[in-house]
Amino acid sequence: MLQTKQDAPLNSTPGFITGTQPIKFFEFSGLILECQFSQESYQDSLFTTLAIHFPDEIAKACQKRKAEFLAGRYCAHLALQQFGHIETHVPIGPNRSPQWPTDTPGSITHTHDLAICALNDKPKAIGIDYEPTISTETAREIKNLIVNQAEETRLSQTGLPLEQWLTIAFSLKESLFKALYPTVKQYFDFLDAEIQDIDCKNKKIALTLNRDLCPEAIKGQRFLGAYNSYREGFITLLEC
Repeated sequence: MLQTKQDAPLNSTPGFITGTQPIKFFEFSGLILECQFSQESYQDSLFTTLAIHFPDEIAKACQKRKAEFLAGRYCAHLALQQFGHIETHVPIGPNRSPQWPTDTPGSITHTHDLAICALNDKPKAIGIDYEPTISTETAREIKNLIVNQAEETRLSQTGLPLEQWLTIAFSLKESLFKALYPTVKQYFDFLDAEIQDIDCKNKKIALTLNRDLCPEAIKGQRFLGAYNSYREGFITLLEC
């Protein structure tokens, strides 16, 4: 378990932070750190206990959002410390995007009782996402919002069930959005990117943009991501 002298011990957080550990199964030269937390144990005073800035936008949010934000920023705080940063505050930028140090780009994902932070040790944008496996019923309902017909054909040929390959596709496109947003500075749709190849043996996926997003992210541009099954779902990682 990672901890430094500056960090609050876990037993001082009334059951909120329940553990931290690195994730090492990706071929990635940076750092991926996981933080488990309990939404039920959240209280506002934990921002002070954990020395995490409590922004006004979050103070007005529901308890679930506050808990997820705190766990994500605490995870980022620990990860930045591992990279030698003294200042570990990650401000909220436009459209709620985290503002990372220029020499240490990163990404955060959180869901239910899990927050994960990925930091790069080189000047490449990064996106990470974790998604619990989508139910079969929900997968059928949202499939056409996530993938086009060509993608559905490619992904269904992997032998993975619908709920698994759709979860992977959803998560990878979320990772792409997180990686590209600091450059494109606009929202774009799931169908604006198309999965072209999936290598289930090595757990690699290639996808391309279906339209120009900005001069640095143009139609046909290709990106390579990775995925892995994790806990109750899948985690994806993409650098660009």
